Amino acid sequence: MKVIVASNLVKYHGGDLKVLSGATLSIEAGEKVGLVGRNGAGKTTLLEILAGNSRPDEGSVEYPGEARVGMTAQKLYAGERGKRSIEEEITSAFEPIMRREKELEELGSQLSDDPSDALMERYGRLQSEFERYGGYDYRARAASTLSSLGFAPEDWKRPVGSFSGGEQSRVALARLLLEEPDLILLDEPTNHLDLQAIEWLEGFVKNAKSAVLVVSHDRYFLDAVSGSILELEDGGVNRYTGNYSRYVEEKKARSEQLTRKAKANADRRAQLERFVEKNRAKASKAAQARSKQKLLDRMEKIDDPGSRSKNLKLDLGGETRRAGRVVMELEGVRYAHEDSNTPLLDDLDLVVERGERVALLGPNGTGKSTIMRLATGELSSQEGLVRLGNNVSPAYQDQQLARLDDRKTVLQETMSATGLDAPDARELLGAFLFSGGDVFKKVSALSGGERNRLSLAEIVVSGANLLLLDEPTNNLDIPAREALEEALLEYRGTMFFISHDRYFLRKLATRIVELEDKKLANFLGGYDYYRAHRRLDDGTKNGKRRPRRRVRPGQSKEESILASRLVAVEGEIDATERRLARLEKELATSELYSDGKRSRQVVTEHRQLKGVLDGLYKDWGQLLEEAEEVGL
Repeated sequence: MKVIVASNLVKYHGGDLKVLSGATLSIEAGEKVGLVGRNGAGKTTLLEILAGNSRPDEGSVEYPGEARVGMTAQKLYAGERGKRSIEEEITSAFEPIMRREKELEELGSQLSDDPSDALMERYGRLQSEFERYGGYDYRARAASTLSSLGFAPEDWKRPVGSFSGGEQSRVALARLLLEEPDLILLDEPTNHLDLQAIEWLEGFVKNAKSAVLVVSHDRYFLDAVSGSILELEDGGVNRYTGNYSRYVEEKKARSEQLTRKAKANADRRAQLERFVEKNRAKASKAAQARSKQKLLDRMEKIDDPGSRSKNLKLDLGGETRRAGRVVMELEGVRYAHEDSNTPLLDDLDLVVERGERVALLGPNGTGKSTIMRLATGELSSQEGLVRLGNNVSPAYQDQQLARLDDRKTVLQETMSATGLDAPDARELLGAFLFSGGDVFKKVSALSGGERNRLSLAEIVVSGANLLLLDEPTNNLDIPAREALEEALLEYRGTMFFISHDRYFLRKLATRIVELEDKKLANFLGGYDYYRAHRRLDDGTKNGKRRPRRRVRPGQSKEESILASRLVAVEGEIDATERRLARLEKELATSELYSDGKRSRQVVTEHRQLKGVLDGLYKDWGQLLEEAEEVGL
């Protein structure tokens, strides 16, 4: 059964600009659908129309069976609603249950005075109804959801309006999920969530009874939750079956097919044009020329999809000044906010070496951005040392992009920050999709994605050999994120960055450090290594690794093969980790470096084994997911 049917939607913006042009879609009950498209394509506009918050200029939206649609509001908790506590706001999602609860309490009081059969029967019916609607566990569900989205119990009594915009967005998301309408519309739900909360949300969405339509630039999230993808392009909607990765493959195949058709079409048009031009003046061929011209006039022109796309052009592959081996170091760092006696960071140590791409992970509010600001000198620690190495030239992009001057135009800001003259600055901005009159916009008028692109443009020409990036993919659409990833892979300097974009982490991070309980844990591998290691840690008790799955009698052939592969990979991981531990012990001895040949051998083998271990953990994680799917 369908929960929504939208037909031939047309929407104009500012009178002339057609944002939607015949957009048509439908969603089945319980279906999980991702909505993708470039920034400015009209995704939020479409959601607002589907939610009934905006009317289309043409077309219709139907809700079969009076299906209920829910969407978080853009304007959050202002006025009286902001005075409610988080707990009150969340539990208000259960108003029908709470009404029955109150009625049960009133009936219970009446029964103590008048235990008549009629009242007992009414109480029993209402109690069954209360239980059927989840009345006995709704408070536990609310508490679980708040905890999973990062709210500590001591915060539940605070007014919603006292929290930041990002935290209010999480409250609104929690309430919407608990309401369970027939269709949930989510617009960038992973913004403001840490990795743990994102993974919880994935599970919630996958298991939700409601249908879900989600706009997201989080490719990992779309892969995990989507059964199909809707792409909003040129005002219309195209449907692709499968998750995001499957969509990418099918989109590429469609694009290549259309490119071939466009080329054949262009070749045929050129052939006809040459014939007409050559023979229109010849009496013997004039009739044929007119016939060919008519054919040319009737022929539909097929555009090459590649010629229409505008992509970010990032080049970070140039030479950078060679820094010393240690690029950044924090030793025994303690930091507390001025208004607090409790340290946010305590006895924290970190070393980042030349050429590394180190990702800093951790729950929201633990101090990740503080570490960045300490590294730049923006903040000073109360204890310990923070230092950059020899010949280090850092470039810092903070999450709020606060260094951009809102009073200037885009062109003025770029010239001021880079020292480029106007023609060179305009050429640079053009590569970052600022063209024509865009360069004369005030920085204050830019969208989040535009501000991010402007900041990246300034970093590209900075010549920095250390990039300190705090959520660099924020507000970038997927093509821009992919362009940034490819550019950073070519970057010859050192990176220290914070990100919740798991695709980005997986592609770039060579090492993970995780901030937890005021200290850093070091993971000597990329994101797959970290994820697999964390899963091992989660399954560890009393210092012993979780028992491995073994081949057991009664298993199917496929299950036996899978169990055998798991055992084999786990054995390889154990052996590789033991070998790495021995090498690391040897690397820590001063004697090693008196033998140049041996030291080079050890360093090379250590680097190679780290790569092998990274691959083994990636294989182990994939096998574990397969095992969980079949209940092994």
